[in-house]
Amino acid sequence: MACNNTTYFEMLQNNSDLLLEYYKTSFYVNLLDYHVPKAMQVNKIVTPIWIFIGIFGNIISAMVWANPRMRTCNTAAYYLTCLSVADLTYLILCLLFELQNPWLLGILDMHGWCQIFNALNMGVQYFCVFLVFAFTVERFLSLCFPFKSERFGKTRTPRIICCLLGVAVLLSLPQTYFWAIHPLVSECQIRTDTAMRSEISFFSVYNWSTELAVFGVLPLLVLFLNVAVLNKIRKVGNLKVGTQQSNSRISTRTANNEHGSSLLTSDREVNKQLGRTNGGYKASSNKGTTVTLLWVSFFLILTMLPNTLMYVLQEMVNFGDLPCRMEDMGGDVS
Repeated sequence: MACNNTTYFEMLQNNSDLLLEYYKTSFYVNLLDYHVPKAMQVNKIVTPIWIFIGIFGNIISAMVWANPRMRTCNTAAYYLTCLSVADLTYLILCLLFELQNPWLLGILDMHGWCQIFNALNMGVQYFCVFLVFAFTVERFLSLCFPFKSERFGKTRTPRIICCLLGVAVLLSLPQTYFWAIHPLVSECQIRTDTAMRSEISFFSVYNWSTELAVFGVLPLLVLFLNVAVLNKIRKVGNLKVGTQQSNSRISTRTANNEHGSSLLTSDREVNKQLGRTNGGYKASSNKGTTVTLLWVSFFLILTMLPNTLMYVLQEMVNFGDLPCRMEDMGGDVS
């Protein structure tokens, strides 16, 4: 049955309370509960579990990377510490949003807190992407352009992080205008005058540009930089193997000379000692940090790009004619 029930529409016209239900968040939650109940049950049960696991993991991660010895080894510890704190903040905000929707507890329906929450929620997400992009660039420069990477030292890394935080805050400030308490239903929603999809508004232009730039373009740049880093690591590894083989050939040729053999043996012992004292720990530390950063970067790409794609495609989905009864929506072809 199509959503053209004249009797139902006339009933809505004569019942203002029933008509207001279409403006409430509970209408969409109840709609999903009616048509996809299993998906909503999974959302209500699994999502909080993942949030608590993430909160526990980020607390441990922040404590590990905030260790002074970790910061002494490499500058990536600054980025990973801030990333853990930012992810922890985002998970707490995500838990609050879950209590608002789909649990419908209304904890965001307060003047001021509604605007602050949405601005903080977007700012933290921006900051997480900026941090991943920043340490990916830093790792790319340290491997591909080691002399230029010196300018990104330990003294400048905190300043870079502060600048990224400032940019994230500035980008999230317009959210304080976009969101407000709806005057009819007293819920935290997008302003009616900014939510019009039929015309080009500041809300639509700003959200589309920032979402695609931060959550679309930056993850793609991170992907390209990671590919370049992996390619550089592969080439350096081949060069190192080739150098070791050439050194073994030279050692074999000079081994026939007794004096050369004794000098070569002493050089080997000295080089081994230098490798243990100077290069061994740094090499293993840098290798472990690089692997960690690559995993974090690829995880961002695998989770962010599909989310951005779905965000863009959802604008193409037509909701159909409203008002309409939930029982009739399943068979409506419009």
